[in-house]
Amino acid sequence: MANLQKVKSKGISYYSIVECRRINGKPTPVTIAYLGNIENILNMFNSSKNVSRDLEFKSYSYGAVYALWQIAQKHHISKYLNSFFPQQTRNGFSRGETLLLAAIYRAIYPGSKNEFSERISETSLPSIAKFDPEKMTSQHFWSQMHGIEEKMLYDAEDAIAEKILNYYNINPSKLSLDYTNYFTYIDSNNKKSKIAKRGHNKQKRDDLRQFSLGLVTTKEFAIPLCSYVYEGNITDVAVFPKYLELFRKRISHYTDTKDITLIYDNGSVSKKNLAELKSQKPEYHYICAFSLNSCKELLDIPVTDYTTVRIGEDKDILCYRTARDIWGDKKDAILIYSEDLYIGQYKGLLVSIRKKEQELQKLKEKLRNPKSRISKKASDIDARIKKIINGDFGESIFEINKTGIRIIKDIDFTVNYDVMEVLCHKHYGKRLLITDRFSWTTEEILEAYWEQSTIENIFKDSKNRHHFSVQPQFHWTDPKVRVHTFCCLLGLLLTSLLKKELADAGIKIENRKIIDVLSGIREVYILTPDKKARNDFNVQKKLEQMSPLQEKVWTALGKNVFSKGK
Repeated sequence: MANLQKVKSKGISYYSIVECRRINGKPTPVTIAYLGNIENILNMFNSSKNVSRDLEFKSYSYGAVYALWQIAQKHHISKYLNSFFPQQTRNGFSRGETLLLAAIYRAIYPGSKNEFSERISETSLPSIAKFDPEKMTSQHFWSQMHGIEEKMLYDAEDAIAEKILNYYNINPSKLSLDYTNYFTYIDSNNKKSKIAKRGHNKQKRDDLRQFSLGLVTTKEFAIPLCSYVYEGNITDVAVFPKYLELFRKRISHYTDTKDITLIYDNGSVSKKNLAELKSQKPEYHYICAFSLNSCKELLDIPVTDYTTVRIGEDKDILCYRTARDIWGDKKDAILIYSEDLYIGQYKGLLVSIRKKEQELQKLKEKLRNPKSRISKKASDIDARIKKIINGDFGESIFEINKTGIRIIKDIDFTVNYDVMEVLCHKHYGKRLLITDRFSWTTEEILEAYWEQSTIENIFKDSKNRHHFSVQPQFHWTDPKVRVHTFCCLLGLLLTSLLKKELADAGIKIENRKIIDVLSGIREVYILTPDKKARNDFNVQKKLEQMSPLQEKVWTALGKNVFSKGK
């Protein structure tokens, strides 16, 4: 249900029509129309009295599709795609143009190809790209996707990457590396797909087959590079050598940068994988998270010995830097302490203790119940207790007294909170980074690692149900899954380029917000009766009144992206 919302800015009240919608599971107000201040509303009301009843109006979502189309034209994306894909034209569109339409569609609305005609008809894209949406059926897309091989996708992606990096003068010397996976509804009996496997799913859908995606992104604006779709049952640490080999070959095609630093989390860390970085030319440097369990002596360093380092404009990090011999090689280690992490881990421990107490209480009641059928032998009860208190320092925190020697009749238990506090202060809130960038300052290392969040945001975007999402994907063969994923990443790339253009104009805004803001810019078709005109109507196109943010974004893009002011 729509309602009127008032927002005050510099003492002036502005009004919007908003509707409450559920986004990411949370009720969120969504602006349907921006009305402006009270004077604007009065002017609109008064002018509406003079409007002819013969006028007809029709509006379409315009801003997002126009901006994405224009940024693609600016960088000749279709041309690059067509140069690597087999030539085929269907309904007047080449393969490259078809995949570009699919990428824009996935960026604004991640629906199926069957829904393309209906959904895209609500936008101005058919008018902008000059196509009949009714002819863009799912069969059209499937036919255009057929025959595109994995190497063709790599070559097209690398050519576009070279163009983008050179145009914006982006240096790929610091790259974030990470992996994710996407569950599918590919049937278990489907033997055509080799990459759809069951494994640990990051969205907790272990019951479904999944495929995985490896990716690196640039430090600046998270430009996705070197995508690799692979089997869903391969772990991060196992896929690292294969992905690194592919990465070496591909990145050499579009950059001669030799001094590359890869930044990644501890899921890819092993002695063998660190050696792989130095096994071939060019050698790559690394900054990665590392398990403190392998350097337990570092836990004894008191937090009072840590120093505060500032990165960026306002982020202070408490850390301690030292040199350590790890797996036979010297490495710089940086311990990081986070109060927020400490609090989160502490709360998790309290929850774990409560659960253990409940399980121990159940065991106590069974031991005291003469009708209970559980074995009360000391060895069996010891095994039960060990299983209950296992993990989260349970064996150190819980003090358990048993009544009986061979046969256990009862147990009593307490939590030693003093021991718990000591263990928490020693272990919690701490993370460890290792690197071979010995000449870098601590600030440079921390700043580079903190930029790892850029690739995590890309993966979050790729699972956003409203924009960009790789899911749902309605393809059942490996080549089609790869092409589909390529289109989704292309949509993300185009949006990241808009983000870059806006940042250069002084506007900082995230990918999802860009699409939301631009989608709210609508184009109105005004039909006026005119016997001299074709079909007896004169058609005028106008943009609806924009909000201040929409106006700001639109003006900025108009200067550098749009070929014509609109």
